[in-house]
Amino acid sequence: MSGCCGGGTGIPSCERVFDDRTATADLRRLRRNGPPWATRALIDDLADGLELDDATVVDIGAGVGAVHLALLERGARAAVDVDGSTAYLAAARSEAERRGLAGRVTHVLADATAAGGGLEPGDLVALDRVVCCYGDVAGLMRAAAALATHRVGLVYPRDTWWLRTAAAIANPVMFRRSSGYRMHIHREADVTAPLRAAGFRRRSARDGFVWRVETWERIGEATATA
Repeated sequence: MSGCCGGGTGIPSCERVFDDRTATADLRRLRRNGPPWATRALIDDLADGLELDDATVVDIGAGVGAVHLALLERGARAAVDVDGSTAYLAAARSEAERRGLAGRVTHVLADATAAGGGLEPGDLVALDRVVCCYGDVAGLMRAAAALATHRVGLVYPRDTWWLRTAAAIANPVMFRRSSGYRMHIHREADVTAPLRAAGFRRRSARDGFVWRVETWERIGEATATA
């Protein structure tokens, strides 16, 4: 199994970890407080310097929809929400309806690494705290690069000894009933190598205590910094 998101009807690990209770709590938190800092940074950096009027977004592992809904409110034309949790898809659909954006979002229950060929490419591809769900990070990043015509933005755990230790302790305790779900702390080089190989260059990077936020741009699309 390549990751936390499945196709068709979802997969047990995704459905059990990202269930109705978790989705309801996350949606309530989003409505009360807005997105957390790393998600806000991802939204800002994906949109930075772009005219979004005709842009399309593919939001992989979109959760309750914070990233693609914010980009739609900033002017993006349409978004695809790809997730493996039926609870999160339902929460994101509810939030899109509440904001009057439901007609501009397509919700897809799928694993992006398996469904990539069946998804339409988007100008912007977002992976907000999704990389840590996947053991096959190379496959995930190749799928994201194949879908992105302009930029890829991602939030993933920093590769530090304390986060590796925390994950090693938490995984068997917190996810023992999750049918195989694990949190992965990947080496930065393993995350970014598929993007470089696909013709992307890093445009921005920010570090918090836990999360790293990066945006990558196709070389030749705009001025970028290594």
